[in-house]
Amino acid sequence: MNAERRKVVSIGGEPELLWLRHAVLQTAGFDVLTTESEADALAIIRRGECRVLLVCYSLSLGVLRRVVKAFRSHCPNGSIVAITNAQLNEPHFADSFVYGVEGPEVLIQSIHDA
Repeated sequence: MNAERRKVVSIGGEPELLWLRHAVLQTAGFDVLTTESEADALAIIRRGECRVLLVCYSLSLGVLRRVVKAFRSHCPNGSIVAITNAQLNEPHFADSFVYGVEGPEVLIQSIHDA
C-alpha cells in the first residue's frame, strides 16, 4: 500500500470511540489524522492530502454535509466510509459504511477496500 493510499482523515463526535478507531487504524498501518473539530477536518481536507474520509454518524447533519462536500471537492479520487451504530440500507453521505459493533477487523477491511 503506497503512502498516499494509507492516509485517512477520521472525524467524529464521541472522543473515546474516535481515539479507539485512531489506535486500531494506526496499528493496521494507516496514517490517521483524527479530530473532533470540523474546522480541523476541513483544513486537512482542503490540503487534498487524504484518500479516505472516515465519518461518524454521531456528527450533526450540517457538519456531515460540509465535510463531505469539501472532501468530494478537494479529494475527488478519495472514498468516504461512514461508521454508524444503526444498520443502514445504504450510506447516505458515503461510498460505504461500517456498522460499529462489527469490530475492528471490519473497519480495517473497509478502509483497505476504500
